[in-house]
Amino acid sequence: MTPNARFTEFLADIEPSRTTKSNASIAHSKLRTTLSNDAAFAALHRHTFLSGSYKRDTAIRPQVKNGNAQRPDVDIIVVTNHGTYDDPVEVVDAVHAALTRHYTPTNRQARSVSVSSTLADMDVVPLIDPTDDGTYYIADRLQRQWLRTNPPGHTAWTTRVNNVASGRFKPLVKLFKWWRRENRTVGKRPKGFILEVLVADNMSTTETHYGKLFVQMLESIVDRYRNEVSWGIVPVLADPSMPGNNLFEGLSFAAFESFYNKAKTHAAICRAALALVDQERATEKWRILFGERFPKPPVRKSAGLLETAATSSGLVFPDHPVRPANKPAGFA
Repeated sequence: MTPNARFTEFLADIEPSRTTKSNASIAHSKLRTTLSNDAAFAALHRHTFLSGSYKRDTAIRPQVKNGNAQRPDVDIIVVTNHGTYDDPVEVVDAVHAALTRHYTPTNRQARSVSVSSTLADMDVVPLIDPTDDGTYYIADRLQRQWLRTNPPGHTAWTTRVNNVASGRFKPLVKLFKWWRRENRTVGKRPKGFILEVLVADNMSTTETHYGKLFVQMLESIVDRYRNEVSWGIVPVLADPSMPGNNLFEGLSFAAFESFYNKAKTHAAICRAALALVDQERATEKWRILFGERFPKPPVRKSAGLLETAATSSGLVFPDHPVRPANKPAGFA
């Protein structure tokens, strides 16, 4: 079986580097300060906070494209003093206008404004808290509606689940996110926080070997959603911090089925990899799942040590039989 140390080595490799984390911190801190100091936006600004995978400590190292490392993705919440009576489109537009005065390029999306800087790519998400008690609403430009949301609740939930799993939940999420990045299916979803909820719903809280944890999680996903796939429907995935909210809402069946089939196929490959004694062959299978960054087994040194010992002793081994010139009596 593949030693657990290989997975912990892999997890260390896919962790965002200190430089990446520092860049993300500098970028989001500067943007938040810029928004709070913008004269035209000051009357609308209440406060900001960090959200997303960097806040929850479930981010993985940025992708490398054409030999260049991409910038980290950071989510920033900006709470404004608008109310549910305000037009969501106007609220997103106000945030966009403020950011455009200081950054380029910026882009309005359905529920956020994307900003690119030299250090990070950031999604700035406007929220309102009309009752001043942490009951947040997010602006949806396309639906022109205010929708309940709870980013701080997601962060607190992630911490609780990780504690229950003795600190193995977040590493397993990172393995799952890396696997998802390496194995594209129809559409980009499921991704992000949805993957975290899938891990929480399907992981063992007692298993300590990450290879076993990963295969058990995939097998649980396959078992859990077998009926929905056979019926041709997308299941419901409950939001742990927003009762009644379905995280799979808007996900097409084609996208879900493609994701499901990949999980099913790779669960079988995981099982085969765990059963192998030959770690070179096992690594080939793990790399189907995780790509070329999954570490190779250590090089065996026994043969090399024997050769070194023989050479250092001064002994020379001939490559043909040697017979004594004068054989003693009784020798053939």
